[in-house]
Amino acid sequence: MSKSLLKKSLLSLVLVVITSNSQAAVSPETRRALQSDLANGSYQSAKSRGLDVLEQATLGQQDVPLLESLAAEYAAADMRDLAGAFLSRAAELLDAPANESERQTLMRIGASLQDLNLRSQAGQVLMRGIRITGKDKADALNASGYQTVGDLAFETGDLDEADTAYQSAMLSLQAKDYEGRARLISRQLKLASAQGDAQGGKALFSAYQSLVPQLTAIDGFAALQIQVVANALALGDQALVSPMQRLLEQAIQRSNEDAGLLIEANQLRGQMAALSGDAASALLLLRKALVDLGADATPAQTYRLYWQLARIQAENGQLETALNNYRRATVNLQTIRGELLQGSTLVFNERVLPVYQGYLELLLQIADEPGREAQALAEVQQTLEDLSAAEILDYFDDNCVLPKDVMSLASAPAGTAVLYPILLAETGALLVRTSTGLSKFNFEISNASLKSMVLAFRETITNPATTPMQYQREAEAIYKALLGPASTVIDQSTIDTLVTVPSGYLRLLPIAALHNGETFLVNRYQLATTLGLQLTEVSDGALQSGSAFVGGVSDAVQGFEALPGVETELAELSNALTTTPLLNASFSVASVSDRLGAGGDSIVHLATHGFFDGDHANSFLLAHDDKITLDRLQSTVGARRFTGNPLDLLVLSACETAKGDERAALGLAGVSLKAGAKSTVASLWPIADAATAILMKRFYEELRNGASKASALQAAQGALLSDPEWAHPAYWSPYLLIGNWG
Repeated sequence: MSKSLLKKSLLSLVLVVITSNSQAAVSPETRRALQSDLANGSYQSAKSRGLDVLEQATLGQQDVPLLESLAAEYAAADMRDLAGAFLSRAAELLDAPANESERQTLMRIGASLQDLNLRSQAGQVLMRGIRITGKDKADALNASGYQTVGDLAFETGDLDEADTAYQSAMLSLQAKDYEGRARLISRQLKLASAQGDAQGGKALFSAYQSLVPQLTAIDGFAALQIQVVANALALGDQALVSPMQRLLEQAIQRSNEDAGLLIEANQLRGQMAALSGDAASALLLLRKALVDLGADATPAQTYRLYWQLARIQAENGQLETALNNYRRATVNLQTIRGELLQGSTLVFNERVLPVYQGYLELLLQIADEPGREAQALAEVQQTLEDLSAAEILDYFDDNCVLPKDVMSLASAPAGTAVLYPILLAETGALLVRTSTGLSKFNFEISNASLKSMVLAFRETITNPATTPMQYQREAEAIYKALLGPASTVIDQSTIDTLVTVPSGYLRLLPIAALHNGETFLVNRYQLATTLGLQLTEVSDGALQSGSAFVGGVSDAVQGFEALPGVETELAELSNALTTTPLLNASFSVASVSDRLGAGGDSIVHLATHGFFDGDHANSFLLAHDDKITLDRLQSTVGARRFTGNPLDLLVLSACETAKGDERAALGLAGVSLKAGAKSTVASLWPIADAATAILMKRFYEELRNGASKASALQAAQGALLSDPEWAHPAYWSPYLLIGNWG
């Protein structure tokens, strides 16, 4: 069963359920009230009623259609969390499907979860459906399930898992299911391109060619063939141009003059001409595709054409026209980023990142021309800010996390240098904003070499057994590569604060542990990190008056180890902040949600396991009874932003990011946005309880004495660094101040 058929089946099911009388678990009055809430935008009431339905002990298998129907209604109202909860509950009720119909329902639920971008839950449900008949059983449902599992893995960047799933899907197909085989090959071609597997891609393309005679009679043949050509083109192999052209012409002949398909075909013709080195023909064909779109063209259609035109023009020295087309492409991207939000690593890297990288590379080139530096660098800074916003919106799959009252790009506060590392395909540069203006410094190292150094250093400093000679040597090398070129600016005596706007793998780097040859950076500067100045809430420089909420879990619960130091940590903080903590059983999802939603606290300190994953849906803070998702965090404390009373400081004292996962580090950096907090203190990896207690005690002492957040964290990290027991960077460097540093 294809994904489209699953959707149609669900739609039919919704209509049946709405008109049926079998909804024993929900009274007609409740159902009408719920639908009225959704229709009238009374989302808090709809949420409350929905949770009441989910908590009913009387739900059984007969209520699965009802839960699917409710999921569809909540999804239509953009209440994705509850929609996913209804679907997950339905899947639980189908614990052991007794027949093919129930199994189809389970697979449909998995596909619906994928539509909500709840990839982890979708994968689990689909694999249950596959296991019921055995992994090796050849049938259409298994093939569809494996294909969707492969899509999920591909979207989250797990290419090996995607490869395995697609191969399993191929084995599950019936021998004469030529269309299913062709559609799988199209996916595998795209995967081969992402893996850089040119030889494997050529073999797949050849396999598709052999299937073409059996495909010409299927519905959608032209669209399928155009998609295959597009995926094969991404391999960048000139030897495939001629056979791709033949397939494309065959598709055009079968397109029934479909305008959309013909425009896409012209776009592919232009890309093939560019791959063959015929820039003039490529530009002509791409311009024709742009013209053919006409006045009704959408930004989603045009941005890719503008980008492709700009890339070819830049490669052929037409810098001004290329610059204008890059501007058009990025402006169009800004208007449609809500449509592109999928929380998918590879989709973002394929559709968005290359546009910005090409634009930045051209701007940096133009900045070297006489008289153009100031304007070009200002455009570089704005483009970096736009890219960061696009990436965090993509990660959270949410267009509602951006703050309103943000900092200006026009200058940096006195004494502050804002650092924007720029990672390009081959090398990179560092953009520095101070109160006197913008400066650019080119890296003298390749991007690949810098990444290798950063990842190796991360391994070194997370291990407390490494020696000072080991970690200091690596810390100095990265400082020299990353910040050394800008030392003439940041070494000035007037600079006492460094604010980093990292990207990519640099989000895994605790900049406090870098060493300039004389001392660690944390000894020389107050440090902060942010996703961008336009993503940083302004602050008056002092903590808001108000109470503090302190809570956490010291018990071993839900498979997580105990944190015995949490009790001491919370006891000391409760005395210092004059508050009563919620500890262990009292730190439940409900109690935490109620307290966060009340909105009276200026400081929230949570001492519990926290985990940030490359998929934001898998990121959470641990309550005693369940997990607090980032979406739930947003719906409680994050909602304060819209009342003009954002949280001033959020502290997560025991969190960690998925090892080596750049997207997980992005999620950690974005937690301030999700929580609606001006500032967040959190750690890249967990450290010893005793060290955490020392650091947090000193941090709050400094805040009470009027220090800025950046100064308070500097002093707290310094307290550990000066203690021989905790002097290794593994203990003090992972803590980051994220957001406003005042």
